[in-house]
Amino acid sequence: MKKFILVSALFMMAITSCNVLKEYDTTGFTIEGNTVSFNNSPMAELVGLEFALDNNKLVKELTFRVLETSNNDKINNLIAFLHAKHPEYEIEVEIPFEHIEVFKK
Repeated sequence: MKKFILVSALFMMAITSCNVLKEYDTTGFTIEGNTVSFNNSPMAELVGLEFALDNNKLVKELTFRVLETSNNDKINNLIAFLHAKHPEYEIEVEIPFEHIEVFKK
């Protein structure tokens, strides 16, 4: 019985630890049309739907582009929010170079 409990506990830990997005808070995110907002401020816009053959699997991907007014330190939270809303799609977030401080001239 102890072995069963130990194996069950390890199995549950493995399942819950596999979700890398669980640690990101998605509070404050909303979607209206093709625009995702964070705390009522537009953050990203849906710009593409992609279908691909990846590793011999057909995959669907939603591509969002970060808006100039966005808070780039919330990108992982944005991905977690979008994945929860659209679990059947892979999520891609593009950040234009001009929105990244290191690349601004």
